[in-house]
Amino acid sequence: MRFLVNIPLYLYYTHLADVYEVLNINYLVYIQSLFLNFTTWLPDALSKKDYLMRDVIAGTTIAMIIIPQSMAYATLANLEPVYGLYASFIPVAVAAFFGSSRYLATGPVAMVSLLTAVAVSSLSFGDISLYVPFAIMLALSVGIFQITLSFVKAGKLIDIILKEHVILGFTSAAALIIASSQLSKVFGLDSVSLTDIVNLQTFLENYPINMYAVFMSFIALLILYVFKNNLSRYQFFGNIAVLTAVVVTILISKNYQYSGPVVGSIPDGLPSFSIQGINLDSNIIIMFIVHTVIISFVGFMEAIAIARQLEQKEPVKNDKGVELYKYPTPVNSNQELFGQGLGNIASSFSGAYPVSGSFSRSAVNESVGSYSAISSVTTTLIVMATLLYATPLLFDLPKSTLGIIILFAVIPLVRVNKMYMLYKNDIQKGVVCLATFFSTLLFPILSYEIFSGINTHIWTGIIFGFLLSLIVERKSSTA
Repeated sequence: MRFLVNIPLYLYYTHLADVYEVLNINYLVYIQSLFLNFTTWLPDALSKKDYLMRDVIAGTTIAMIIIPQSMAYATLANLEPVYGLYASFIPVAVAAFFGSSRYLATGPVAMVSLLTAVAVSSLSFGDISLYVPFAIMLALSVGIFQITLSFVKAGKLIDIILKEHVILGFTSAAALIIASSQLSKVFGLDSVSLTDIVNLQTFLENYPINMYAVFMSFIALLILYVFKNNLSRYQFFGNIAVLTAVVVTILISKNYQYSGPVVGSIPDGLPSFSIQGINLDSNIIIMFIVHTVIISFVGFMEAIAIARQLEQKEPVKNDKGVELYKYPTPVNSNQELFGQGLGNIASSFSGAYPVSGSFSRSAVNESVGSYSAISSVTTTLIVMATLLYATPLLFDLPKSTLGIIILFAVIPLVRVNKMYMLYKNDIQKGVVCLATFFSTLLFPILSYEIFSGINTHIWTGIIFGFLLSLIVERKSSTA
């Protein structure tokens, strides 16, 4: 202490200035690394023919999946199918280029699409003409928020705050809600919600079922099931399952006088790169912020969970046991936040809605042997060609096919067995998980008004689960 007191004051302030300068330089280096992370893999990806060929094959395979999937997810978000294609264009390449995962395939996904649907319907008070502008603004705000979190290095903090058991309960319930929302397409109806099918007898009396749509749903489901299960030992068939269902049902619809609902005309050409503004009052601003935060967190948690799961898989080796490619960069939460944020901003400027990482497409990306983000660039180019030249081919696509595509994707997300095992092994986490699950299902049905014009929905379920988790943990720590 005596030594510190005897230090001249000017030397003390000089030392503080030096520390500040070092911290400032370190932070600038960190920001620079966020923007230049692609330099760790791009030279090899472009210079080595084997890597480039691997990426082109993976990107082409993903494109065959994302084009029909994105159209289906756009309808889930209460938007026209073309907005799914817009969200599968520039955002796919941008998020991959600036993210940290070699395999993560970004674009429209079921969970974020549902959250977007809830957000735009509540923010617009049912005014359909405002759905697209609100969706575009949400993509922009989500992107800005995620980038801001990456700048303050909040990636690891998010991992601590958002508990896996809360996400498990929420995603399982949300998957059920998504599945129920697709019944209208499967049965050729205008609109069906979870509350409509509570009383099955009344539902069947009030809604005339279109048997053409049911038949087409059966055809699509049969193709997906056979290709994904019976032919699962042949990876090629699993990769083209969705595309095959789309092509076959389009051909049937076009050539056999199909009278069920179809997608219809899809605007051709690239999206206009602009952002539409909306005047917001104070109540809407609060809800807009709430939806932005929820979509940002849920979308990022989905993306980082997929990235880490695929990171654990070992690279493919040759007959001599030598890895066929080196690992470019480890998965980093902050870098992934940055990539996802830029991807969402790109989605906004593309006239689309919020995006995130897709497990099914990422798994295909890994299994096909993608090396780098060049695979996502390949996907972007194929989607661009589709927007420019192929949209008329999608006119006769039955909406029931889109419904089956979503159903087939989200049913595995209802992880009842995992929730049961969690409850069996850890009662506290199990209770929180189940409480989140049932509250996410009940809040949309109750639609309780919290504030003027603000009603409970699925977003209330995840907030309830998060708060309940904090309370339970605090009581456990003080006990």
